[in-house]
Amino acid sequence: MIIFKYLISLLLLFSLISNVFCIIKVNPSNQFFIDEYNRVRLFHGVNVVYKIPPFHPSLGEFDPVTSFNQEDINNLESWGFNAVRLGVMWPGVEPEYDQFNQTYLSIMKELVEQMAESNIYTLIDFHQDLLSRKFCGEGIPDWAVNFTNTDNFPLPVAKTYPKNSQSYPDLNQCLNKDFGVYYFSKDVGELFQMLYDNTNGLQDQMIDYWRVLVKTFMDLDTVLGYEIINEPWAGDIYENIEYILKLGYADEKNLLPLYQAVNQAIREIDQEHCVFYEKALTDLIHSRFPAGTPGGVEYNDRQVLSYHIYCGTTRQGNPRHTSVCDGEEDLFFEGAMDDLKRTGGGGFMTEFGAVSNETNSIDMLNYLTGHADKYLQSWTYWQLKYYNDITTAGSTESLYLPNGELDIPKITALSRTYAQAIAGVPQAMKYDTTDATFTLTYTIDTTITQPTIVYLNEQLQYPNGYTAKITQGTATLDQSKTNYILITPSSATQNQSTITLTVTKN
Repeated sequence: MIIFKYLISLLLLFSLISNVFCIIKVNPSNQFFIDEYNRVRLFHGVNVVYKIPPFHPSLGEFDPVTSFNQEDINNLESWGFNAVRLGVMWPGVEPEYDQFNQTYLSIMKELVEQMAESNIYTLIDFHQDLLSRKFCGEGIPDWAVNFTNTDNFPLPVAKTYPKNSQSYPDLNQCLNKDFGVYYFSKDVGELFQMLYDNTNGLQDQMIDYWRVLVKTFMDLDTVLGYEIINEPWAGDIYENIEYILKLGYADEKNLLPLYQAVNQAIREIDQEHCVFYEKALTDLIHSRFPAGTPGGVEYNDRQVLSYHIYCGTTRQGNPRHTSVCDGEEDLFFEGAMDDLKRTGGGGFMTEFGAVSNETNSIDMLNYLTGHADKYLQSWTYWQLKYYNDITTAGSTESLYLPNGELDIPKITALSRTYAQAIAGVPQAMKYDTTDATFTLTYTIDTTITQPTIVYLNEQLQYPNGYTAKITQGTATLDQSKTNYILITPSSATQNQSTITLTVTKN
């Protein structure tokens, strides 16, 4: 009987932290993500974006450059990563006009379902850089680049690049410059403006792509949401210089109407999942989006500002001046938090990092993730692997070294102790990278039936064990599952009392 009770207890514990999913929403009163039990949820994870054919990672044997298989998913779970921002590429979805590739869609859906089995949520991302391979990037299918003349690229950034038989500029020549420079080419700005103005029906075609995506993923509870477009450019800055000189102007004139149109199409099909949106690349600190972007304030429980934080002085994956980077990142974080207060929905740092494992780079990762803890924000690192990225010349951003080995300094920086679910309202969370000390303080809600869940990497961060204590308030700890601490009310716990958990290395 004792053994039977023990087994029942273990099964109950396992059920509390495994494969119990719901559609994640936002609590507009505090702007935290919440689950169906009203627990606050935090997400740490990575980007998985494969920008070239077949537009998805290899699915077979593990490969440190190209794969995303069960071994990769198991690794993410072991590192405490519970979210993946997955690029579902438009050319993969619609390689020919109005011809949708159901095989590709099935592969991507199966990846989302496979991740769900390991407690990992997915953000569906329309990923683009420079919108087209014809302009040294990726994003929209070739058939949608309806230009009368693309022979001038990348003027005025550089002299015209020669094209191959597919009308693509040579990739080696593309990589001679940082891809971000090409946003200032005339052709890239014109193509973005065509999207915003619906020239030749380009915006309508993008909306059709999104309708197909939503119909594919809407029945999956582990989909965090749909990100309308990655890192949108302001528009044709040579036709209208205000797009770059007047901060927020591109958000107001170009992006907001696009977001409203795409959001309306999504909401005609799916009223439940979150919609993610970004400000224009030209708005370095603040956007000018109004409250309730993009669907109105009544949707603030289902819309999320996606923001990226990178240091402008980073070269080849290594920040040259960490003090300058720290100052930039402070401004960018404060700008994002100001935007959140104004817009009213949730927030998620969906990209950061893309760095090497040099000391300055690891310091940057620690600084940014520490800021995310300070503001109780979720994040996804850029990115898991190199994935033959056509907009970066090296593989330093990967979590794997060029020799195929795991990049331990990066994993050590990113596999942090944190609360994945909080049965109450968090007040503060901090992880000290120097000694792995962790503290979580929150106001407990004893009416929530599920536990607070804290992840910690015992093997990497606490090789000689750890000590977990409730140092404020009264609650019960369960440490029976490796890498997890569960906190539940005890008989003496008072509702709305303050609980502080402290974890220290032995």
